[in-house]
Amino acid sequence: MITPHFSVRQDPDFVYIDIKVVHIKAQNVELRADGDIFLFSLPPYYLRLHFPGNIVDDERASASFDLETQTLAVKFPKEKPGEEFHDLDLVTKLLARVGEQSQKDEASGASGPESNTKPLIEELSSDDHPDNKQEDDGFTNVPARFLSELDDAENFDWQITQEYPSAEEESLLSASYGFNLQYSSFLRQTADTGNDINDLDNPESSTIESRSKERIEKEDNKFDPDYYLSDLFANDDIRELIQFMPPIVQTIQRSLQGRAADEMAEMEFTEVEKKRMMNLPRRTYIIDSMISRKSLYLGLIPLLFGYSYDVRTTLDDHTSESAWTIGKLAANISCLDSSFTSVTQVMIACTRRSLAYPLYRNWDLSLKCWDDVYYLLRGGKRAILKVLLDVNQVFAFHDTYYVYAKIVTEDYCAWVQTASDSVIRSLAHEIRHTKIAKDDLGWSLTEIENVAATR
Repeated sequence: MITPHFSVRQDPDFVYIDIKVVHIKAQNVELRADGDIFLFSLPPYYLRLHFPGNIVDDERASASFDLETQTLAVKFPKEKPGEEFHDLDLVTKLLARVGEQSQKDEASGASGPESNTKPLIEELSSDDHPDNKQEDDGFTNVPARFLSELDDAENFDWQITQEYPSAEEESLLSASYGFNLQYSSFLRQTADTGNDINDLDNPESSTIESRSKERIEKEDNKFDPDYYLSDLFANDDIRELIQFMPPIVQTIQRSLQGRAADEMAEMEFTEVEKKRMMNLPRRTYIIDSMISRKSLYLGLIPLLFGYSYDVRTTLDDHTSESAWTIGKLAANISCLDSSFTSVTQVMIACTRRSLAYPLYRNWDLSLKCWDDVYYLLRGGKRAILKVLLDVNQVFAFHDTYYVYAKIVTEDYCAWVQTASDSVIRSLAHEIRHTKIAKDDLGWSLTEIENVAATR
């Protein structure tokens, strides 16, 4: 069955669904509203939407077809007039259905690298849902009833460290990596195809601990003091990159001007972005016990940093090297490193990589990228989703690097639509107020600069 292109809007009393179809025969159309579920069926089209509130099928409901635009306009009343339905522009979230992916995998008998190592979607009772259990996943003194919505973001400690499974415990399992540690065997597919992003010698036999250790060793070996010094004093090219203002950052800054400090910037999606959302995995995520919710949010940071660096250094015009640049700077891609448990750790890792691998290795340029990351987070999950859709596109159509779309960026695009804007805003402020110094990187940069100055 084909999922048609659609859009959703609302007023205080009704939900409006516009569905694009090539042809229509009234006698074949099935439209149904059942609680929070909307169903449309017209072979070969099928659409099922899960709304955040209930709609009703009564005499006020209507549907009409525009021959010129080939659009079926459907209207259903809300069960509670005046209720605000949130996130109607987040297409993947509307399309997700509990149990869909796990049932599909079971029916097809999927196995191997193209299937997930564990179910991505589970239907849980209220007693079983992890949001109703008071476990230590980065929150401090937050009642269990608040965990699902993450409204108490001020209690989210971004600097607290957490313990991961030991190497001995992980050795009992095959290597797991990627989003939520739910993938394995994918890197074997690109081992002989020139995957220059991958920094791991044996990713399929790695552990969380070994990947972090190998990342640091590779960064130390790659850092070149002479290269660093040559880029230390910004030349005209680097100065232009530092002064450049990415368009999406400009948009967010304008949107935030004159607003209350805690109000979100509003972002609208283009038709291209809506189509990309339509092609994302339709999943709801149960976060694995091996990795906390906090770590999943922290995993956004390297992706946003790599993107920000690439946008600045290409003046917002991706090149054939953009996938390499973003992937190389994002440690959760190049080294599959998901060991970060604090904002400081992530910022140090990203900055180290920005001074060891790419074309321009300049401290001030890296700091400007952190400014960009702050604004992207302040833009909320819609701004982040725009970035992630762009990043995913960069990886998805590359002959070799497509694997990172499969194991990282696709899932982040889908998951971030359900993320908490209050937690994202909290993370933005943490980025803003976390200061890292040159000597935090472990390379004695201040000493290197002082020695060079005395020559």
